[in-house]
Amino acid sequence: MRKCLLFTILMMFLITTISFSQFRIKGEPVKVTDDNAGYYFMSPKWSDDGSQIAVTGERYNGLWIIHMDGSGITKLTDDLSVGFGFEWSKDSEAIVSRFSKFDKWRRLNGVKIYDTKNGSSQLVSDLRASMSGLPHWAQNDQKVYIYSDKKLEVFDTNRKTSKLNKNSSSNEILFLKDDHIGKADINKREIEDLIPVKNARYLNLTIAPDQSRVAFEIMGGNMYVMNTDGTNLIDLGIGYRPQWAPDNKHLVYMVTEDDGHQYISSDLQIINIDTKEITRLKFKNNKLEMNPAWSPDGNKIAFDVLNEGNVYVIELTRE
Repeated sequence: MRKCLLFTILMMFLITTISFSQFRIKGEPVKVTDDNAGYYFMSPKWSDDGSQIAVTGERYNGLWIIHMDGSGITKLTDDLSVGFGFEWSKDSEAIVSRFSKFDKWRRLNGVKIYDTKNGSSQLVSDLRASMSGLPHWAQNDQKVYIYSDKKLEVFDTNRKTSKLNKNSSSNEILFLKDDHIGKADINKREIEDLIPVKNARYLNLTIAPDQSRVAFEIMGGNMYVMNTDGTNLIDLGIGYRPQWAPDNKHLVYMVTEDDGHQYISSDLQIINIDTKEITRLKFKNNKLEMNPAWSPDGNKIAFDVLNEGNVYVIELTRE
């Protein structure tokens, strides 16, 4: 009886310790871009294998690949607007994104897949004047879908994936649909509307790695998390551009202030979704840290610095 009681107390202590353990920055941020490159880099995103970080340039024009083995940075494309909302494939060998081009005075938009190994690109949609949505991978990189201009479109990628990710082969997809969230079976394409917060406009929808939950923002309001079926809505307070940790339990995001014309402060924070415990990532400098992205192994966070045009990586430890 005594042993059982001691075991129970020990387990409760361990659970409490794990639940309330906090992240800490290990060392100083490491700059992974080059001041002499002549470009303004921002919006980093890790490849799924953690070996590369893709970044875009000023006004979201162009894409570059930072090789985390120390071999430098290579340019992938000069395409316009390609850096807004791009996504890595699960095999870490391609990026899908919406891009723009001009035909004389007329601006056209389309969806391309960019091969990060050989630099080639594949146009998977037609070119059109209006394309309001952003493309996403589905079914283990075999398909790309986009909800744009009141219509859900699905394209075959003709890609052969090198590995199967059990969480990316599902037929269920979620996406921003007009002023709310849409959910559909990618094969049937019958859309269900999810409206957890009424009379609101939804932004920056991001799905957890295990596809069990989604995080999003409300324009002019707070940041939220809910199950992918629309249940268990959790208000997380003020936060912008949330990104999931690989443990599906934490988000990293930025908290900003402005004077009506420009940002005057921006800091990175981590929140435990279940406990709402917040860890503020404190740096020695007074820079404007923005657009955080968690590495697939959970040990690093990449971010950019506003008005500087560089990308940094920090190492994390848990206490």
